[in-house]
Amino acid sequence: MPRVDLLDGLFDARVLVAMGIYAALIALELPLEYRLVRLCEDNPPALWFAEHLGAPLLRAACIVVFIYLAYPALFGLREAPTLTTLLAAHSGATSTLLGVAFLVALFAPIVPGLHRHPEFVLPVQGMLAAAVLFHWLTDWLHITSVSPWPGSDVIALICVGVWALHRLARRIGQTIGRTADAACETAGYEALAAYTLTMVAQLPIVLLYSRALAAQIAI
Repeated sequence: MPRVDLLDGLFDARVLVAMGIYAALIALELPLEYRLVRLCEDNPPALWFAEHLGAPLLRAACIVVFIYLAYPALFGLREAPTLTTLLAAHSGATSTLLGVAFLVALFAPIVPGLHRHPEFVLPVQGMLAAAVLFHWLTDWLHITSVSPWPGSDVIALICVGVWALHRLARRIGQTIGRTADAACETAGYEALAAYTLTMVAQLPIVLLYSRALAAQIAI
């Protein structure tokens, strides 16, 4: 396994800020999703679009925002071409990343592995978006001897990490949410806390994959 400084990455200021903004967006995304569904309840076609297109698109946008904000620390790089430079070199770059993340969420219900284990959807979205951005970076640097495959050992670690982090975050989120519901004598915090924490808990997996990719280069 290539040397990957995951802890160093998690405590990088840029990554922490990106994770914080992502968490805030995700916390807002769930109520917005519920609001859209309620508005479309009396219109079956609109309800279908809200559930199957609107919600996945919102989540895809959130992960793309994280990838952008965390670059170049996402790859453990202190010196790298700016994000603006990379985007300028590729026509429709943002729409490409957003489309990649959106298609993963869109087809997840019919993909056997993702259908049975939805906790893998976010990591796959993030890893594919990171792989595309890494390709743009290495293309700009004229580096060709790189691969989006980080190695079987890294993939195995990712699979175990996704499974463990999802379950741990869900339990912690449910506990926090129940406490908040009891303190405020209301309902809804449990679902919100569990959802937000399970989504944020998968970001270290995206970071691990991204840094494993970057271990192939040295700049």
